[in-house]
Amino acid sequence: MKTILLFFGGYICHTFSAFSQVVEMPSSQKWGVETELFQPFYPTVQIIRIQATKRLTPINFKNHGELIIGVYIRPNVKHDVVEKINEYMLVVGYRQYLWKGLHIEAKSNMGYAWGTKNLIDGKNYETPTWFWETNVGYKLNLIKKGENIIYLTPQFGGLGNIIADIGPRGGKPDNFLHGNILLGINF
Repeated sequence: MKTILLFFGGYICHTFSAFSQVVEMPSSQKWGVETELFQPFYPTVQIIRIQATKRLTPINFKNHGELIIGVYIRPNVKHDVVEKINEYMLVVGYRQYLWKGLHIEAKSNMGYAWGTKNLIDGKNYETPTWFWETNVGYKLNLIKKGENIIYLTPQFGGLGNIIADIGPRGGKPDNFLHGNILLGINF
């Protein structure tokens, strides 16, 4: 699975880098809303992400930065450590653009989770959660209409927990490589 995600993430970044472009940010454009396209539909992942972005750096700053605030929702999903897991977290992060649409971001996801029937000890677990997440990606403007821009952002990165206890893991990892494809609009 990790090999597939690594290959897919590399392929996406390579393919889209061939279509590199200047990411236009009109002077009045400070906000954005984005959501994950594929993770909600991928079995055993089914993570729903909705996040807002707010431009923090001055308008004339070439490589701008954005505050990220959102939600991470994983409702009643089949899991490899527990029979079903529910995770609900608030997300806070920062995205820094390095060159055109190329960016890095770091996020902190905090909330609460519960898992039913751990696959090793059979117990139910409830836990506060705190996850770290880092991504590298490239923002591609798809459609520009007036001051609004619809964009696609393929990303590749890692996700792991700082605090979370859904019981014995049986040697299964707490840290994961992952790929995202975000669809968003700037306004």
